[in-house]
Amino acid sequence: MDLLNKTIKNIHPLNKTAVIKIKACLAEKMTNDAGLGALRDILTSYVGITGSSTPAVPEKCTIVCCADHGVSAMKVSAYPPETTVHMTENYLISRGAVANALASFSGSDLHVVDMGIAAPVDALPGLIKRKIAPGTKNCAVGPAMTREQAITAITTGIQLADTYVDQGYHCFLPGEMGIANTTSSAAIVATLCALSPEKATGRGTNISDERLKVKINVVRQALAVNKPDPNDGLDVLAKVGGFELGCIAGIILGAAARQSFVVLDGFNTGAAALIAHALCPIVHEYLMGSHLAAEPAHGAILKKLQLKPYMDMKFRLGEATGSSIAVNLLDAAVLAYKTLAIDKLPEYPMIYTREMSVDAAASPLDCEACTREILPLDQNSMDACQLRIDNLCKPIYSLGCLESIAVKLAGILHSARPAALGRALLCFAGSEGLSTTQTRLTAAFAK
Repeated sequence: MDLLNKTIKNIHPLNKTAVIKIKACLAEKMTNDAGLGALRDILTSYVGITGSSTPAVPEKCTIVCCADHGVSAMKVSAYPPETTVHMTENYLISRGAVANALASFSGSDLHVVDMGIAAPVDALPGLIKRKIAPGTKNCAVGPAMTREQAITAITTGIQLADTYVDQGYHCFLPGEMGIANTTSSAAIVATLCALSPEKATGRGTNISDERLKVKINVVRQALAVNKPDPNDGLDVLAKVGGFELGCIAGIILGAAARQSFVVLDGFNTGAAALIAHALCPIVHEYLMGSHLAAEPAHGAILKKLQLKPYMDMKFRLGEATGSSIAVNLLDAAVLAYKTLAIDKLPEYPMIYTREMSVDAAASPLDCEACTREILPLDQNSMDACQLRIDNLCKPIYSLGCLESIAVKLAGILHSARPAALGRALLCFAGSEGLSTTQTRLTAAFAK
């Protein structure tokens, strides 16, 4: 408890001096700094958190916290509890999970923590062993954990944040894995956002209508049996939460106390953030929203935390998927500022300039490209791509819009397993070319 109290005391308002310097620099370098839109807001938030008016792209740390939930005995999930250990093995052995792929995409180092997996997992290579108990108790019939265990879960997260900040990480992407954890999260959200069980509870792992009715009743029962106190974050965590959710709350608090940035993922990390917010209301200033999850109550979480989503991708997976994509907005904001603030243009991707003119006498179809046939998308490749995704990713359709993009790409390339494509930015300008500001920003966004 001493560590928790000390950590909360070390969380201070954002550094206004650094924010003022950044805003003044942007106003000086750009005719319309509002043109950066949300990137300007992300940048000023990041600068206020770190206190540095010369920001750098941060080292990123994805921490997937894993634990089992006793409430899974109420049949609230489409998957059995053993799935938690299977997914943990996937992160660490085959490294074939979405969490692995998107951590790599975002340039983040992935760490996996056992906070309370019911199965024996000590032999898993690279696993961070912090097991409090082999899963929580069934919150539908009594408290999920003791108050002491709740404190341990949070302080474990604080210690992890401290460890990784000491190693040079200043941007955290917490994720979670635990069958039935959306049931615990729904109970947390119902308590801390004053929602009914019906409004707080969603389909989680794409459960059926009948199972959703069961899940809503289980949340209602958990709230009635435990009566969590919305004015006491520890009480809420102890009565209806999960060990992994407590750990994420601790990571958030620990990162804030060390002036580090936290990008939230979806519904479960949002519920954990509500616990952290209940313990320290100012902590919301250290958070960035990422996407709007498919769970219907996620919007209420973001509103309570005064955050906004930057994407609506229909994700229902967790595992830091949305945050791994959205964190690139932070990188873009920092790189854009750096190109504007320094005297010499950084050595970013080369910008090639080409002058083009139009021959008014030429036929508009007098070019090879204009006479090529535009083929329809290859349906066989699209079907094969969707089938592969369905077999690789559980729960089914959990990747939302990413799946439809991949399937369309398969149809365009006539390949069931489309590869990454080369990319280019094309900027069309008049005879005067790009301005200095446009050139610098184009270089930053190309990187």
